[in-house]
Amino acid sequence: MCGIAGILNFNQQQVSPQILRSMGNAIAHRGPDDSGIWSNDSVGFAHQRLSIIDTSAAGSQPMHSDDKRFTIVYNGELYNHNDFRNELAQKGFTFRSKSDTEVLLYLFICYGPAMLKRLNGMFAFAIWDQLKEELFICRDRIGVKPFYYHINKDQFSFASEPKAIFASGIQAKLNQANINEWLYYRHVAGNQTLLQGIQKLLPGHYAFVKPDGSFQQTRWWKLSEQIQNHPKIDHPYNWFEETFHDAVKSRMIADVPVGVMLSGGIDSSSIAASLKHSNFEHIHTFNVGFSDYKYDESFIAKRYSESLSFPFHGITVEKTNLFQAVVKSTVSYDEPLVHLNDPQILSLASAAKKHVKVLLSGEGADEFLGGYVRYKVFRYLKHPNVLNTLLSITPDRFKNTRIKKLERYIANGTINELIKSNGANYFETDFNDLNLPYLNITNTYRDEITREASQLYPKDISRQLLYYDQHTYLQSLNDRNDRATMGASLECRDPFMDYRLMEGLGTLSTKHLLKGRKGKYILMQTMKKHLPDYILNHQKVGFSVPWEMLIKQSEELSFEYQEYINSDIFEWIGLSRESVQNLFAKNNTQRFYQLQLQLFFFYIWRKYYLFEYTHQPANAV
Repeated sequence: MCGIAGILNFNQQQVSPQILRSMGNAIAHRGPDDSGIWSNDSVGFAHQRLSIIDTSAAGSQPMHSDDKRFTIVYNGELYNHNDFRNELAQKGFTFRSKSDTEVLLYLFICYGPAMLKRLNGMFAFAIWDQLKEELFICRDRIGVKPFYYHINKDQFSFASEPKAIFASGIQAKLNQANINEWLYYRHVAGNQTLLQGIQKLLPGHYAFVKPDGSFQQTRWWKLSEQIQNHPKIDHPYNWFEETFHDAVKSRMIADVPVGVMLSGGIDSSSIAASLKHSNFEHIHTFNVGFSDYKYDESFIAKRYSESLSFPFHGITVEKTNLFQAVVKSTVSYDEPLVHLNDPQILSLASAAKKHVKVLLSGEGADEFLGGYVRYKVFRYLKHPNVLNTLLSITPDRFKNTRIKKLERYIANGTINELIKSNGANYFETDFNDLNLPYLNITNTYRDEITREASQLYPKDISRQLLYYDQHTYLQSLNDRNDRATMGASLECRDPFMDYRLMEGLGTLSTKHLLKGRKGKYILMQTMKKHLPDYILNHQKVGFSVPWEMLIKQSEELSFEYQEYINSDIFEWIGLSRESVQNLFAKNNTQRFYQLQLQLFFFYIWRKYYLFEYTHQPANAV
């Protein structure tokens, strides 16, 4: 796991080694074990190495082919890299390391982009072909590993994080055009970001970039096609259990210690149970807890970890150490925090770094197995008139926050609009009440994914919703996990996002996923023989952070919050005085608290990232 960066000049100007070094230094946290730069006239790479597989110098990057024609910088892990060594050796390749980087380079030399569908792993990489004078860039299937780029008439630059691109001389500015989408959905989907000129290579895509400025992009993995062409799974429960155990086991391939982020929920507990099932021992587990908080699950995680004889490590991130964690995670993320547990995950990773170098996470289980409570609403949308009638006769005093949200949800519009807004905290009707000018949001990527979902599951809107979340909301979670763990120089691996599981689950009947009170039915049924009842029956909470309590307890955050309320942040993004008054009105406090928090962390981002980290003047937009 590493940090990568590079430049291809279109004007024949030589790439400066000093600039490459600056780009690498900006993401040194992603790879503190080693660093390297390479340049050849108008192209150059920078690499920061976190040594996981083959920790010797033989695995250092940038890495070159024997004839120096090809040069690679790579961030990721190929869990099946050993499967290709004999095949490549028979084709005449000589290995000088045990690293997966060398395997990836030789596979590309031998097969080109056709080799991608054979890879099982997470990756983002760039390969320069000196003979053809072209740059090949690629990103893994579901976007576990990041790849950002900036392109103009003179240059193409890329990096694992935008801050490295800014270190090359590109100016950091807010992309005002995407504020509306960020406010509504909490993230910008597709290839766009909140930073002007900074784009993302889409998951499952590769591109060729040439010195004449051409950028030719190809989608090499399309989940809907893989699902449609997947062989029928005759015994779903046997298939899932076998594939899940193998996915977990394969992610233990490392030359360094591996641990587990253990929340106490069924996802991470299933990973721990699978490790025990495969006879792994002395696996360290890590958990973030909260004192005096009703949703604290640390005691469950500790109990289960100890039952497996796995060493347990619990931390809290409160009061004096919270503010520093918020600022550090904001800088790590490059965009405003929206999932609001980034500081806790980064702090957890920092604590885990003392014991392990790799963590396994349960990310992706909810999106592919149907685990969110909000998915349950879609079971009843086939009968909207019945729902409307029931809600209309229910007295207001019996309508809790969730029921009131359901009312607004049903009134929100078409099925496609309901699918798009399912993961949002608010709806257009809420924005109307605040007089916010952020309606009629357009995003062609969201529209494209919605079409794919409806074509794949034309009669099942619940599955359309899952497919949509897998390509939108999950991408923001992947970004969060990557930055929060790599910010502590630690690698995160996600067994539930093994491509065999993602593709196979898409072929199964909805009853295998959304059946039952909690959803994730096939996981519950498969793992119940491995898990205790107190895990299986525990009410799902998610990684909930009590920010209202924590802000009050932190002197620094309390100060920042008061500064935020009286700041120009609202005017800066185009909110009227009336909208701000409505946002903070006493009768709206509970309803709009999540939006107030979202804007508070936007304020933190502007102050400690956009204005300070990138050294922009206070009036920069």
